[in-house]
Amino acid sequence: MGCTRNLSRILDDRAYVVALLFALTFPSNVWGAFATQFSFATGEAYSDNIFFSKDREHDFITFFTPTLTLLYAPEGQVSPTLNVNVSPRYEIYARHSDLNNFDNIAANAGYTYQYSPRLNFYLSDTFQRQGKTRTSIVAPGTLATNPTPPSIIGVTTPSPSQNLKDFTSGGTQSSNSVALFGSFLYRPDVMFTAGYTNSFARFIDAGGTDVFHTIDLRGIYNWKQDHNLHAGYTLSIGKARNGENNVIHNFDFGDSYFTNYNIQLTPTLSLAASSGLSLNTGGGGPRVANNTRLKITKLWETAEVNGGVTKELTPSFGIAGISNTTSLFANFNWRLSEKLTATSSANFSFWDTDEVNFKTFQAGLGFQYLFTSWLSSGINYYFNWIDSGAGADSTDLIQRGVVKSNGVFATMTVRFDVWPNTGLARTMSSPALSPIPTLLPPFSTQAPKPAP
Repeated sequence: MGCTRNLSRILDDRAYVVALLFALTFPSNVWGAFATQFSFATGEAYSDNIFFSKDREHDFITFFTPTLTLLYAPEGQVSPTLNVNVSPRYEIYARHSDLNNFDNIAANAGYTYQYSPRLNFYLSDTFQRQGKTRTSIVAPGTLATNPTPPSIIGVTTPSPSQNLKDFTSGGTQSSNSVALFGSFLYRPDVMFTAGYTNSFARFIDAGGTDVFHTIDLRGIYNWKQDHNLHAGYTLSIGKARNGENNVIHNFDFGDSYFTNYNIQLTPTLSLAASSGLSLNTGGGGPRVANNTRLKITKLWETAEVNGGVTKELTPSFGIAGISNTTSLFANFNWRLSEKLTATSSANFSFWDTDEVNFKTFQAGLGFQYLFTSWLSSGINYYFNWIDSGAGADSTDLIQRGVVKSNGVFATMTVRFDVWPNTGLARTMSSPALSPIPTLLPPFSTQAPKPAP
């Protein structure tokens, strides 16, 4: 009887040969620029309000979070210009076993491309899916610095509307944000930047979506040492969950002082401020608002603190369309020793929409200890608070009155090198290796080389 081979085995063999030929096609130094790491985090969390609602229910949660990280650095560079992270999470509830799930997942990617000494690009994508509970903050992956577009002038901060995902009680939801930014150094003292961002939020259980497209154009002029004047225009077009079509025009002008700082050098104090006008020419929501941003940063050899205020027209993450939002924020990072670090943050925001006004406050404190390059542990505390008025009855994402929650969680994380080395990690991975935005700093003391 003739010998026959299993069809799947034949296909597997052919796939292996194709993969081998594909790998041999590229020089070894190209493949050597890639690195892959895998980490596994596990821990225990406690929340006194797992659904973030007035009907408070507490629980202990055991979670497991595997994370796959892909890094790439061009030849001659030690900092990665590509960073891809994927972190699903499995949760086991002590008192609510019916909530055991694999519903939560976070994924992000960032890539910096230097086309020439004058022209640079940065691309990022951030995705997150939340289950019925509001315990996603306990996911170690969400503590890492997401690869978001860099701040060219030191003023830009993430929209506070993204934080509202932790204050809603509308069940399962997912969100995604894609951004493309570029900078062009026209001459040693003049720079132009442009960017596009698409933000999408889908409310799976409550129903509806929020979609916003944002285009940003900006010019920066180094009018004297350490002073960078900037003027910008931002256009946001979107459709809110309540069906309103929104068009927002933002005009701003300002100065960033001591923007080119470094944690090892002086000056150690930076101040960035801008002010302008925001116009809403779309559907409901505030029509005209002041657009102001202020950020102060102080650096020490082992610590950094920054704080400020933002005021602008923003989305409200599906709650009630466009909001005239004012936010006060502060962040503090301190390296207590070579292996022990502490972080803390706080954000207090006022939201003013046509249908509902509310206030939110979020604060957190955490410590991380690095035993070795492959083993670390951490303990964290967080607090969420929202206070909404009578208008909250018009939405199904928040409840009227005061809702708050406290939580604490402890984690243990093990890291492995997958490629090109295999074994326990020899170097620290994200967030320390989040992609380093190599968009040109506001201005260099030396003239750039001519573009090829």
